[in-house]
Amino acid sequence: MSKADVAAERKEQIVRATVDCIAKFGYHNFSMQDVARSAGVSKGIIHYYFLNKDELMMSVLDKVAGDIEQVLQADMATIEDPVRKMEIFVNVCFDVVRNTREYYQVNMDFWTQINQKDEVRSVIARHYAKFRETAAAVVRQGVEAGKFRPVDPVQYGSFVIAVIDGLSLQWLFDERVFDYDGMVRVARQLVIEGLLPGRQA
Repeated sequence: MSKADVAAERKEQIVRATVDCIAKFGYHNFSMQDVARSAGVSKGIIHYYFLNKDELMMSVLDKVAGDIEQVLQADMATIEDPVRKMEIFVNVCFDVVRNTREYYQVNMDFWTQINQKDEVRSVIARHYAKFRETAAAVVRQGVEAGKFRPVDPVQYGSFVIAVIDGLSLQWLFDERVFDYDGMVRVARQLVIEGLLPGRQA
């Protein structure tokens, strides 16, 4: 394994450990020693790869968002039908919340930083832009194929993400508020129905 591969693997190990620590202790309450212990490395190793805590946090944001985007692209890669692609987009995003709760917990902790740290605001905005464009690309494909009504793809992509975020946050605050699987089915159906020709604008 080359030095570059070792470095990439070690950075990945540290970032993953940081996600675990944020999920366990919260953004404000974990320490670099917690990360070192979780990653099985020394604090010196962490500082060798990351200049400071803020730089590590930016890598965490990039990592968790990048993982979701990779899953989305892989699951939709061989699908031609835009209706099925949108179903996959909705399903994957909701599955991330249920199966990888630390992603949303990390995001919620980072959201508290956007008024104090411009870099955090910029990174989160960039990630939302990626997810919005992924959803918009599916809508655009469906509109061009005549399977979806002529909606603005970016606006509809924003709407889809808002539905996922809003329902996910309610469920994370109180799992008893609704049946998660049932609500995913309802959300998926409403998102698709809103795109079908003959629906009211």
